Amino acid sequence: MHLSWQELRTVTLAQALERADTERTLVSQIEWDEATRQALAAARERGAQRVGVAEVVLERSAAVVARAAGRNAGVAALQQPGALLWLARGLPLLALLLGLLLDRIANAHRVDLLSPPLLAVLGWNLVIYAVLAWRARRSGSAPTALAALQQWLLRRQAHAGPAGRKSLATRIAADFAAHWAGQTHARFARQAAAVLHLCAAAWAAGIALSLLLRGLVVSYRFGWESTFLDASQVHAIVSLLFAPLTLFGLAPFSLQDIAATQNFAGEGVAGARWVWMYVGLLALVVVLPRLLLAAWAGWQQARLARQCTLDTEGRDFDALRQALPADLHIGLLCTHPIQPEALHALLAPHAGHGAMDSPQGDRLHLAPPSEPAGPVDAVIAWGDAPAPEAPAAWQTAPRGRLGAAEFGASWVQDGALFARLSSLLPERRQALQRLGDAWQARNEALFTQSLQALAQHLHACAALGPGVDGAGRHAQLLQALDARLAELHGLGAVVRPLPAQLPPPAQPAQQRGSDNKALAVGTSAGAAAGAAAGAKVGAMIDVGTGGLTLGLGTALGALLGGGTAWAVRNLQKKDAQLEGAQDLLQHMAEAACTRYLALAHLGRVPAEQAQELGARWQAEVTGTVAAHWSELNTALRADPPTSDPLQPLLGSMLRGILQRSFVAEAP
Repeated sequence: MHLSWQELRTVTLAQALERADTERTLVSQIEWDEATRQALAAARERGAQRVGVAEVVLERSAAVVARAAGRNAGVAALQQPGALLWLARGLPLLALLLGLLLDRIANAHRVDLLSPPLLAVLGWNLVIYAVLAWRARRSGSAPTALAALQQWLLRRQAHAGPAGRKSLATRIAADFAAHWAGQTHARFARQAAAVLHLCAAAWAAGIALSLLLRGLVVSYRFGWESTFLDASQVHAIVSLLFAPLTLFGLAPFSLQDIAATQNFAGEGVAGARWVWMYVGLLALVVVLPRLLLAAWAGWQQARLARQCTLDTEGRDFDALRQALPADLHIGLLCTHPIQPEALHALLAPHAGHGAMDSPQGDRLHLAPPSEPAGPVDAVIAWGDAPAPEAPAAWQTAPRGRLGAAEFGASWVQDGALFARLSSLLPERRQALQRLGDAWQARNEALFTQSLQALAQHLHACAALGPGVDGAGRHAQLLQALDARLAELHGLGAVVRPLPAQLPPPAQPAQQRGSDNKALAVGTSAGAAAGAAAGAKVGAMIDVGTGGLTLGLGTALGALLGGGTAWAVRNLQKKDAQLEGAQDLLQHMAEAACTRYLALAHLGRVPAEQAQELGARWQAEVTGTVAAHWSELNTALRADPPTSDPLQPLLGSMLRGILQRSFVAEAP
């Protein structure tokens, strides 16, 4: 990602805080998490579709650094360039002052045409220009010495004297210096070059100003002297030395001029020419080139400061990536026509619209290819038949498979999805764990709410007496139970309510034995007639969904109807005895449990599998209720205690049925 220089500095400082402050003494883990959540919320408010490191790192880092800076002066000092900025401005001024304080080139009262200091200044700068020209042909990183200097300067910012050298701020500064130097070495090299060029220009300007200011109060003697050189040789040297000035129209020195100044014979106002020749030479060879080089280096470092980049996919952000709430898009390749609707049934209790959230802000999108196919993080082929061709946008995503018996048929299998996704996306394992926990917590909460509805229904049934009026009231209770279970499972607009009065069975229902052993619901003629009535109710379910359940409602409706007909027939007996009422209440428990199993799984499985499940549940519920009837009857007949014992008992019974029905088939 692209960001400004100051933003990069803030992010790097936040990373140093995270690495150095392992005990979270400066910024607590709660504050880190809160900064992450706030950054995530801000990113989603901005309309970010897929929230990753790049979307939250800036706001998260700024919040954490602000907290740390308010508590530690050393960290606050690292927010700004500090010493580097002071040096960048102070060193050129210092060089200018040193040049001004230099009262002479060789002698305070003489201007030497062959001045060694002047020749040294000119020669040094010419060598520097040659080195720069040679380095311009090569592309390389900043010298090691510059990187070491940068780290040293950064560490000095956080030191609070000798007592602070082992403090947390110093450890943070050391970590920050190492990483910041690595990220900004190119910019620092150009910044250092700009400062050095300015220092060289200021030094030469100080020397020139020193000559001019000294000339206000001193009468220079000018000329030259040499043991080995004669006037013609000195003339050749001076002509070469001052040749650049002749390009601007200045008259060169003649041989007679050189000979006349031997042994510093020149004096008076004529020396002004020689002084201005020195000043012009320093300006032309040193000051102007150095200023141009400083401007070039400054432009380069400003450009680099505006074009900072951050690799958000690097290892430095592994911890943040794991802690960051994930925004995962999973493509589902459905191998059965019912599965797109089953997907709705899967998500309806959670968030619907193909997505669910965790309390930590994670978001999971499950989408079949019928929706607009954008990029996804992983692809799951769901079902046993050959998977259809994946959209082009999904081709590069990791791919796995979940069989129909492994996932989808019941909520007790939902964890298989997250286990498979964790194997496909190991870098998102923590986020998937949070999403899986949230999914399972919602399933458990929904199961608990369903148990509350069942317990309330059965308590209401237990309070009813036998008779015709009781039959009508019981039908209303069944209607209310269906509505409540449908609402809980996101089926309120799908399942139509049962009719207030169900048709009576064609033949008397078979009575239960006094030994409390269950008789299968489907073995009586009344159950068969009731199954027909239930099938009619199930057909209403299919019609209410536009036939999208592919007969599932009819199959489960037949199962429910058989039990309902038996119940209504017993309610219509005016001479029902206590034992008959007990059998009736036992059957109401069977009907309530079966209704939960049916409505909780409506739309999850194809019709043929629903018929198999219906037969299994019929036997399971009948046998389970019979085995626990003594406890159920006691819980139903007892005065309501502080905590209803019926609810956990129903939960244990239904959980056992679900475990036996599905988990054994899962991997």
